[in-house]
Amino acid sequence: MTQETVKVEGMSCGHCVMRVKKAIEGVQGVKKVDVSLENRQAVVEFDEGKTDTEKIKAAIRETGYEPA
Repeated sequence: MTQETVKVEGMSCGHCVMRVKKAIEGVQGVKKVDVSLENRQAVVEFDEGKTDTEKIKAAIRETGYEPA
């Protein structure tokens, strides 16, 4: 398992957090997600054999937010 922290730009409310969390959870291989509005980031634990940070960032972009 790998854990990565991805900054997420554009979140402004709890609804934003839930959208980002749901999108990341939908990526195959993701085991755990914690999205923080206060820190503007997502901490993601995933199986590096099934996914990678770029796929997680792509899922964030698809929801309309910008990973950094």
